[in-house]
This record gives sequence, structure tokens and C-alpha cells, in this order.
Amino acid sequence: MKNEESENSKFINSKTQIIKKYALILTVISVLSALAGCDDNNRTRMSSDYPSDHDINYSLFHVYQYDEVNINGIDIAQKFDFFDTFKLILHYTDGKISAVTFNNEDISFFPYSYEIPAGKVDAYLDTTVLPNELRITGSGPDLVIAYFVDGEFSIPFKLDCPSVDYKYTFKSVNQ
Repeated sequence: MKNEESENSKFINSKTQIIKKYALILTVISVLSALAGCDDNNRTRMSSDYPSDHDINYSLFHVYQYDEVNINGIDIAQKFDFFDTFKLILHYTDGKISAVTFNNEDISFFPYSYEIPAGKVDAYLDTTVLPNELRITGSGPDLVIAYFVDGEFSIPFKLDCPSVDYKYTFKSVNQ
């Protein structure tokens, strides 16, 4: 009986050692894959099948209103016609964002406390922070005008009421 228990114990120990060995190998492979996927130059460049100089049009997809009761937000985009006119065009040079153009002629809820120059404005995507920030350049410090998460640009803002927040969400209309 003792001999059987000893053999079972050796069998279980050998199986445990094999499982630990494979778990270690899988962990090492996962870490190496994750590190290889973090090449910042590849992450900020467009894929090779896109032309290096092009534009991508973004249209307002959602307009969320948040308050103490509606913490997940209510989409009010369909409630007002003027939201359809708010568009964002990203201009790419050498495969990277180089400028942005806003079409915000009739928008009543302007999200910025500062003036955005009309027409094409120099810009870049700051990938050193999370979420990534779309920044415009010019005189003074670079201003954050939108955040990029999961293929969408968003612009959070407040109006007159301090307990109500808003967020514009833009999706590409080129796809």
C-alpha cells in the first residue's frame, strides 16, 4: 500500500513539474509578444496600404449628456439637427497626423473655452499619454482638442451647469 502511494505521489509530482514548466514557457512567450507589440513607431503610423498623405473625415456619432442620475450618459445627438454639421477632418503627412480642420459652423454647444482657428490647423497625436491626445500647435502651449480611444475621438466638456457634463464622440466616415 505504501509503495502504491509513493508511486502515485511521484506520478503527481512529475505531472505538476511538467505543468509548471509549460506555464513558465507560456508566460515568457506572452511577455515577449507584449513587448514586441509596443513599438511606438509602428503604433502611430498608418498601415502600408494607406497612402502616406491623405485625409480622414470624422463625423459626430454621439453627444452624451452626463449628470448625477445618468452616470452612463444619455445620447442627445438625435434631439438637435445642428449636431449633423459638426465634422472633424484629420490630415496625414508621411503617415502621421499633421493637421486638423473643424467644420463647426452651426454648433450651439462649443466645447472649448478658447478659439480654434478657422481652416487647417497644425496638429499631432500625442501617444505618450493614455488616452492619446489630439493636440493643436501654435503660439503658446499645445492645446488638447480631443482624446483618441478605441478608434474614436472624444471631446469632453462642460457648459454653464457645473453638475452636467457632455462628450462629443466622432467616428470615421471613410470606412
